[in-house]
Amino acid sequence: MDKALELIKKLGQSDDYFERQKAAWALVKIGEPAVDIVAEALEKGEFSDLRYKSAWVLGKIGSPRAVEPLSRALLSDPDHVVREWCAAALEAVASPVGAPALVLAMKRDSSKDVRLRAAVALRNLKAAKALQELLSYAEPEIRGLAVTGLAKIKHRESLNEVACLLQDEDVDVRRRSEAYMAEFACDEALDSLECALQDFEPVVRTEALKSLGKIKGERACDLALQALQDKDCQVRHTTVTALGEIGHCNAVDALVEVMFGQDEEEIRAWAAWSLGEIGDARAVEHLQRAYKTCPMEVMKRAKDSLVEVFKAEV
Repeated sequence: MDKALELIKKLGQSDDYFERQKAAWALVKIGEPAVDIVAEALEKGEFSDLRYKSAWVLGKIGSPRAVEPLSRALLSDPDHVVREWCAAALEAVASPVGAPALVLAMKRDSSKDVRLRAAVALRNLKAAKALQELLSYAEPEIRGLAVTGLAKIKHRESLNEVACLLQDEDVDVRRRSEAYMAEFACDEALDSLECALQDFEPVVRTEALKSLGKIKGERACDLALQALQDKDCQVRHTTVTALGEIGHCNAVDALVEVMFGQDEEEIRAWAAWSLGEIGDARAVEHLQRAYKTCPMEVMKRAKDSLVEVFKAEV
């Protein structure tokens, strides 16, 4: 493959960026016959620019024969940029054979960017078993990334294992576990979210409310209503917007009370917005009164709801 060798030489030695790009695309065009030569450049190239470009080329070619050299380079190359490109290339090749190397990269790599890229690759490979095994890993960051990966691929079978992480010592793992629950409108997920509303960290309670807003339904509404009196203003703010996203009429009276209450003006304004999102005609007279008597931000949101949702003249 004299042509491929010539292109590899340009890729590694040319000072012209556009010539290097042209050489990389030419190797992609050659395809399968160029895999061995490009893989050798990946593993033995002197300069990191050549090695990461080689990883990119192998990903674009997409040959399963590239999995082994990409895996070795992912776990051993001294340059974190090259390792990151290897993870991306393994994702592009889309072979489950690359999953073990990606798992090891998540566990061992010193670069957060590489660990994150490996996690993204695993989820896009839909490597559910590998991600499940990482749920019990000692490092909190890895447990959290595994939870998010399972959420992205909507892996319902992991729900019970993720629910156990609601008691995790790490707040971000708990937060990610609550975000996972948003993908499943079932009693088990709602039970988990109910527990999370009692978490001592506001960020976890906030995430639980966001998930309730995505799940919707009467029970989600009733659970969210419990958080209107939360001591944390961000949690209350999220509660009000979540009730609008849920859109259940059970929230109308409580939101009217917030709109005319003593909470922060922004929270009261979002209560007016949520009343519009719910779209229950019972809210109209209250929104009209809010438009005339409430502070400016509340008045604006009340007007928006009246005009845009209820088509009322103000």
